[in-house]
Amino acid sequence: MKTSHFYRKSIKRWLFILSILLLVCFAFGIFVYAQSAEQTEINKSIQLINPRPVFSLRLRLGLERGDSTSYVPGERMALAFESSKDAYVTIYQYDPEGRVKIIFPNQSNPHDFVQGEHLYQVEGLILPLDSGFGPGYIQAFATIRPLLMVRDNRYPDILAQEFPVISFSLGDFTINLRNLLHQQPLENWVSSNILEYQVVQPYYASEKVGSVMAISFPRGAEVYLDNEYYGISPKRIADIQTGQHLLEFVMPGYEIWSKTVTVSSNLTTQMEADLVPVEAYGEISLTCDQPNALIFIDGIEYGKTTAPKGTFIISDITEGYHELTVMKPGSKEYRTWTQTVKVLGGETLPIYVSLSKSNF
Repeated sequence: MKTSHFYRKSIKRWLFILSILLLVCFAFGIFVYAQSAEQTEINKSIQLINPRPVFSLRLRLGLERGDSTSYVPGERMALAFESSKDAYVTIYQYDPEGRVKIIFPNQSNPHDFVQGEHLYQVEGLILPLDSGFGPGYIQAFATIRPLLMVRDNRYPDILAQEFPVISFSLGDFTINLRNLLHQQPLENWVSSNILEYQVVQPYYASEKVGSVMAISFPRGAEVYLDNEYYGISPKRIADIQTGQHLLEFVMPGYEIWSKTVTVSSNLTTQMEADLVPVEAYGEISLTCDQPNALIFIDGIEYGKTTAPKGTFIISDITEGYHELTVMKPGSKEYRTWTQTVKVLGGETLPIYVSLSKSNF
């Protein structure tokens, strides 16, 4: 009897555990189905297809790492596209938060007209560090005439910034774009395939690593971490041991920027550096046809000219534009000579001054 009672209790316990597992699996299945259905609905809502396209006009997109690829915030994306005919191409990115960006044309490629059967690259696209997680989409349109949003009067300064956000509502944007396309003859436009990607949280093999997003202004500086070269700014450096590290930016014509950065576990630390131009100095070699004339640079007196046609050297002048003035003090016989000159670092600027006589 005791054995039978123990057996029944065990069966009940296992049935209870099994029912819990079934409920969890069912809930997970519902969640996955809902997520899949939601993504399918988004795809349907943004997919603008020409019902009767001209088959000679086709447009294809491709991500460097393939479709349905995962990216983490701060990571670089690269894609390529090709039109079968000469056309005007506009490429839009829809991020996980519903924002719409124009990623082509852009500051690096400001012209939307492309040649047929020519592969174009879109580079320099970096997912913002504050990007939300979830699916994102990219699609493009090729038109025979320039008519899409990039030339719309509502966006007069569209290329004033790289990859600008032109809408914070994907639904409203899609409606406006659909209305715009429906006003055009069907033979004048075609849409591309839709690229889907996922923005995911960074995964680290160890909890004791983080990453650094190194950004310099201007861009293009060499990035060093603990004296090791990692690439060109902007640059994301991943899998860095937690703790303090020395970050440096090096760029010709600018002072070396260095700072200690603290890397935290499973976090991306963004470091921005405004590089300071290196101050350079040059000199002016001034020759004047009159002695004892006062010499001024930017209103500051530097001395007097020597004997006629003698040379007066002015050193340690900062590189750039300066106002040079030569005048005879207390004399109305000669006019004052003034001119804006450009001094280059490490060079001597020869100047000859002839003080003409005044008619008064």
